[in-house]
Amino acid sequence: MTPVFSDQEYRRLMMLAYLGEWMINAVCKDPDPAYEDTVSKVLAFAEGTPLQDLILFDDNGGNWVPTEAFETEAHVMIDQYDDKTFWEELTARLTERDLVDRHGERAVHAMRPDQRTRTASSIAKAYTKEFEEHGLERLGVADEQ
Repeated sequence: MTPVFSDQEYRRLMMLAYLGEWMINAVCKDPDPAYEDTVSKVLAFAEGTPLQDLILFDDNGGNWVPTEAFETEAHVMIDQYDDKTFWEELTARLTERDLVDRHGERAVHAMRPDQRTRTASSIAKAYTKEFEEHGLERLGVADEQ
């Protein structure tokens, strides 16, 4: 039995395909055209449906591509994801650095997972509070003298 998608479900599938391809190819020096082609195929099925206003055929590339409005909507999600992961990753890396600085690499590696989590938690909470209140405003690199 062939699955049938509602317009809303198919729109979500289009967005998932676009976001997935973007994530894979956005950081590549040479994007993988196979992912671009797959997204084009997913988008092509919107032709002749109520979702047709979300796609365009790119004569130069020979592919179906999302409209600017669709891409803008996707990039709002990408920006939200990037913002959240930036703060989480910054906090995690600084927490790990401070954990090792305070306790030593051997001691940190020897900690049980629950002990390491407890020990790191107070450090992470301090960074979270700092970033929520001040963002990057007070973050800097110490002068080496």
